[in-house]
Amino acid sequence: MNDTDRELLDRVRALHRNLTQRTVLLSHVQSNVDVFTEGMRDLGTDLADLGGALLSRVRELDEMPPSPAPEPAGLIARLAARLADLDSPAPHRPRR
Repeated sequence: MNDTDRELLDRVRALHRNLTQRTVLLSHVQSNVDVFTEGMRDLGTDLADLGGALLSRVRELDEMPPSPAPEPAGLIARLAARLADLDSPAPHRPRR
């Protein structure tokens, strides 16, 4: 994640914070077509702008080469070997 991603997520959070109030206000002014239309236009513009910015960032990320798969850490490799040993039958040891 970089600064652009953080800024985009901040924009999403900011819109989320007031989305409920905006939709409630719009439901209360439905009878005033001019106010309702302007509120819908503002909300639609904000959603479209943010959606466009998010999709633009996704296109940038899609163009980046995939990250290489990380090599397994030594501890994980040792644990896997121990699990494999536990799964194999124990060698027969003669009694003394």
